[in-house]
Amino acid sequence: MTTNKTDKNTNNLPGKQVLEQDSKIANKSFYQYFTVYFLAIFLLVVAALSSALWFASQQAKQSHALITEQLLPLQNQFLQLTYLINANKLIDEILLNANADKLMPLQQQLSLQSKKLSLLQSQYKNTYQQWFSKNNVVTNLITRIEASQPSNTRLKNKTLIQLDTLLDALAIQLTNQYLDSHQVQLLSKVEKQLTSIVTMLMPLNLQTSLGVFEQLRQKVDEIFVTDYAKKIANQPGERQSLADIVRDLIRFEDLILTAGLLVKWQGSLRLMADYQQQLVSQQQQLHRILASVLANPVINHNVSADIDVITNKQLSIWQLCVFIASLASIFVLLCLVRIKIKLVNQYSVNCIGRALDGAQLPINDSSNAMAFNKYRFATEETEQLIKKIQQIKASNYSEIEYLALSDKNQQLEELIVNNKATQEQLKLELALNKVKTSQDYQIQILLEQQRGKTLYSTVIKQLVLLGSSATIHTSSEHEPGAEENYLYHAHQQGRDLVRKLRQASCYRYWQSSDAVLTLSDVNLVALIQAVLFNLENKLLLDKNTLRLNLDKNIIAEVNLDAELFVEMFRIFIRLLFSQKTESELALNLRLVDKNNGQEEICFTGHVNATGEIRQLPPVLQSFNDESAEQSEIGEYFNSLLRYQHGHNVSANLTEQGYQLSFTLPLAVTNSKQQESHPILSLPGYVTGIEQACTALAAKYIAMPIEVLLAVKSPNKYQRLQQLLQAMGLQTTFVSCELMLQENWQSGRFAVLLTEINCQAFTHFMVDEGDKTSENLALKRGVFSLDSSVVLANKTEAYAHWLVGELTANSSIDDLIIAMQPWLNEQVSDAFSSNNKSQVIPVKSFAFSDQQAESTLSATMADSPSFNFDRYVQHQGTAEIALYMLEEYTAENSELVAQLSQAFTMNDDKNVALAIQALGVNGKILAAEYLLQLCQRWQTLLSNQELDNSAQRQINLLSKTKQAVQAISQDAEAIA
Repeated sequence: MTTNKTDKNTNNLPGKQVLEQDSKIANKSFYQYFTVYFLAIFLLVVAALSSALWFASQQAKQSHALITEQLLPLQNQFLQLTYLINANKLIDEILLNANADKLMPLQQQLSLQSKKLSLLQSQYKNTYQQWFSKNNVVTNLITRIEASQPSNTRLKNKTLIQLDTLLDALAIQLTNQYLDSHQVQLLSKVEKQLTSIVTMLMPLNLQTSLGVFEQLRQKVDEIFVTDYAKKIANQPGERQSLADIVRDLIRFEDLILTAGLLVKWQGSLRLMADYQQQLVSQQQQLHRILASVLANPVINHNVSADIDVITNKQLSIWQLCVFIASLASIFVLLCLVRIKIKLVNQYSVNCIGRALDGAQLPINDSSNAMAFNKYRFATEETEQLIKKIQQIKASNYSEIEYLALSDKNQQLEELIVNNKATQEQLKLELALNKVKTSQDYQIQILLEQQRGKTLYSTVIKQLVLLGSSATIHTSSEHEPGAEENYLYHAHQQGRDLVRKLRQASCYRYWQSSDAVLTLSDVNLVALIQAVLFNLENKLLLDKNTLRLNLDKNIIAEVNLDAELFVEMFRIFIRLLFSQKTESELALNLRLVDKNNGQEEICFTGHVNATGEIRQLPPVLQSFNDESAEQSEIGEYFNSLLRYQHGHNVSANLTEQGYQLSFTLPLAVTNSKQQESHPILSLPGYVTGIEQACTALAAKYIAMPIEVLLAVKSPNKYQRLQQLLQAMGLQTTFVSCELMLQENWQSGRFAVLLTEINCQAFTHFMVDEGDKTSENLALKRGVFSLDSSVVLANKTEAYAHWLVGELTANSSIDDLIIAMQPWLNEQVSDAFSSNNKSQVIPVKSFAFSDQQAESTLSATMADSPSFNFDRYVQHQGTAEIALYMLEEYTAENSELVAQLSQAFTMNDDKNVALAIQALGVNGKILAAEYLLQLCQRWQTLLSNQELDNSAQRQINLLSKTKQAVQAISQDAEAIA
């Protein structure tokens, strides 16, 4: 049916009606017109695939027949020829070999080849198995030859040496002019026969034939039969020289007869001859088998010809015919499908076009509907589409409804535009708030750094004043029975306060955006030793011991931020001890990875405690459990480690205690590796100075005078450090130039002992302007520990400084003379034991409670009552933090009221509950001062009972109320 006929019929369709089809009349779906065609294509494809599978199976059978009948026999023959050729080569090598050490490896290879031949499917399999059995038996023969050959060779060499000695003696004797002709003739005959024996004995080896060996035996027997030794001994003349020749002949006879030279060699040569005879017989059989195998090929040409006929003629023609027929049939069917799709589409387009133009379809009555539905290309999909078109055209919307929808659409568009503008404005405000918050945070950090620096400088000045006061007031001013060395006690507390301020300053610095690493080339081992030696007094105080083991593969010369590493390592030691006493710490540094220019070191600290430990210390629990609250010192350690790219921090319990470890990557500056690193065990005296230190400690008072030891290898100067501490001086080790300059320029050290070149004569941080303050006029000294250190640039301003030279092994008298301005002797024996403990402490020195509280108040005076940023982190969001802040402050006020009431009634239990609740709130609010006060309350409750009349306890309650009130005031200002 053509397109023109379709157009003609569609133009005659009447009516603008909704298509209403009788239930008894059903149109075909679009796909039903092509079901027969696709079914035929499917059957053709199935037939083609079945034929292909059949042809493939036939080819597989033919390939299997080819492999079975041709390839496997050919492969077997190839392996057989290969093993036979290899065996033939090995037999040739053995027959030509004269070295007994090589016989066993060659024989083992030959046995292996015979074993491989015996495993092949061959008509000579029994022969190959016989070869394998004989080769295994021959192994014992070769073992005997190898066992006897070294001793035979040594005996032969010993005999040759004896013959050479004998020939030399004969040659010397023949030059003697006092011999008569008979003696000359006798000695010449002996020399000739011995020379022939040497000539035949020298090339003697395992390849020597038995005939040649029999000739050698005859020559030796001739010597013994003639008995030349007796003839020479009976000759008149010079007796001594002839006696030497006779003695050498007798020794030669002993080697031949007693040592059995010829007998041993004859046994080895006979064994070797039997072995070679077996090999020659086996080689002859091998040659015959080779010739037989090469003469009988395994390829069956008849089978190959039949396979070629079947494959090339029959299968190829049938495959080609089936393939062409399948393609032609599929192509014809696809063409028919294309033609029918085109006709159906043309009819559907005409019908839909009529419906869109408003034409009437002839389905008003059953006869017209019947004519429409019986049309050849009418489809159900076309009918449904025409119904939809007529329904759309039949729908009528009023102009008012249209205008209302248009107005609503315009309002929605305006609302979307306004929302977008509001969203952009909110984004801009949010970005500005973030920038402002960041700026405010940085300003706060800078202000805190400035306050911390000022407080740090103030404390340093106080330490210098303590040292100056101690040097001005001589020992004669102290009366027996006076109070203890308060200057030294204050200095110790001041040093601890400096450490805390330095730690806080460092933490604030690494939180700021200006934090950068100051890298320098340092010696890692020296840095670690300096830290440990500086902690030796603390170890003695807590009765702890420490042992350091370093992996010998660690390269010490590295590039890092020395100050940051020293601080991190010091905090690492503090975390491990965690206020533990009488414990043993084993520090192990192990190299875990190394590549070009970098090494990774695992730092592991294992603590063996005296008592049973069932859980990790609180400061280490956060390293093992992420859900545990992290302590401040733990957070500080993580911050220091993170800036050095450290990782793999872990803490866990062990059978005898607990351990903490982390991994740190380091840049290597010198790949030259040391032989080993020293093992340190602290605390302990250097050998030979314990009595001297004890005597010095009894003689001198502990002074608040600090000595800076700047050395490249601290372990070499441990003796010097311990002697200085015994004299009452406080020593500190540094091992790099950067830390030397920083510590020395701070001004807290009175004496510098250095083997590192530096600017020793310089202004200090405690100096006021360009001139040194008279109040800080501390007598200072600089001593070089190495002749290469040049102490130059000493101007008139430093004329009062002491300058000298010392060494690591300087005598005690030299040290006393050099340090005399800073030493102070005991007034009486009453202070000896006390000051000895001050030099190397065995118990804690502390301020009085009033002094401690004053120090705590001074430290927290300039600090905010709580850290709002950390409080927000604890709450999660700023909204929740602001919402809960009022509740926390109100609860704190109630808890303080309960504390006051319980304190008035001396109720220990309720006081403890109130303090515990305040501590929890203090942790949430990050209120350091309040937490310190709670800790002092807990210490008070554990050491003594409550007393509402004690002034110290009343002061502590008052400070707690003030701290809570300050938190409330700061909270109101923030809200």
